Amino acid sequence: MIELETPYHVVETDGSGHILIMRRTPRDYPDTWMMEQDLEAVIATFDEIGRDRRKLLVDLREGPRRNDPQFEDTMRRFRPRLFRGFRGAAIIVKTAVGALQVKRHLREDGAGAEVFHEEAEALEYLRGQSVRGEAPPVSLAPRRPQALESHRSDRISSLPTGSYLRASQEPPRRPSEVGDPPRRPSEVGDPPRRHSEVGEPPRTDRPSSAPAPATRPSRH
Repeated sequence: MIELETPYHVVETDGSGHILIMRRTPRDYPDTWMMEQDLEAVIATFDEIGRDRRKLLVDLREGPRRNDPQFEDTMRRFRPRLFRGFRGAAIIVKTAVGALQVKRHLREDGAGAEVFHEEAEALEYLRGQSVRGEAPPVSLAPRRPQALESHRSDRISSLPTGSYLRASQEPPRRPSEVGDPPRRPSEVGDPPRRHSEVGEPPRTDRPSSAPAPATRPSRH
């Protein structure tokens, strides 16, 4: 079903009504002013039909190739407005050079669209994304209801404090360590002392274990 027809674009819907198709005609824009007026009409049609539950197919195969600075600047301003709000997008081009140019534009815009050379492949891609009955995207970080937030804060306030957790994680002490007086700093790491260093009298040398030499009998 045709929704809009201008000398430069034709906008229609597929049989299911879930995909909008924007086809570029072979007619070239005479100037950027006419280009802006035409693109504004296309955007108004998209807004009137609705975008949130639909996907967009752009067919550029018949459109004239333009890469002059004025054309590039105008399209750079209008592309985000054309693609915004759709659930998905696909673009059909005729040549490999055209595919490279379109992919460059998509990278510059940060738009999530796929590029194809055949309309059947592009439609299959869009229809394979569960278009029918698709709900709006869910936020990745939904805000918790107030009741849940207060309940969570109550649970957090009832948790043990950090000092209690540190104390509970210390290893148990041996019975001999309970009640022991604290050691002086000088005693920590001191090497074991010899007996002579703790007040004991010095020990005498042990008697020689070698037998005494035998005495010769005296000669008379």
